[in-house]
Amino acid sequence: MTRSQLSLVVTLPWLAAGVVLLAMTRIQGETREAQLGLFGSAAICFSIGCLARTSLGLHDLMQARTATATPPAAPSAPSPGPPPGTRQP
Repeated sequence: MTRSQLSLVVTLPWLAAGVVLLAMTRIQGETREAQLGLFGSAAICFSIGCLARTSLGLHDLMQARTATATPPAAPSAPSPGPPPGTRQP
């Protein structure tokens, strides 16, 4: 998944929350319970967006930390063993 696709996926719950809030303000004749239900749905969408954004941010931080902490290892030569004819304790 490309970075722009990932950003879109993270933004979608916030867009859904905005659409539900707009629908809540535009609907006439609904009961108070129905309006509160729409508000609750918008709050859930918003919180999912916050969690997705936080998760993406933590992932980016972890990648940046591991990229700077572990430089590419140079291939090392194998260590020579004991000379032939000697015994190890």
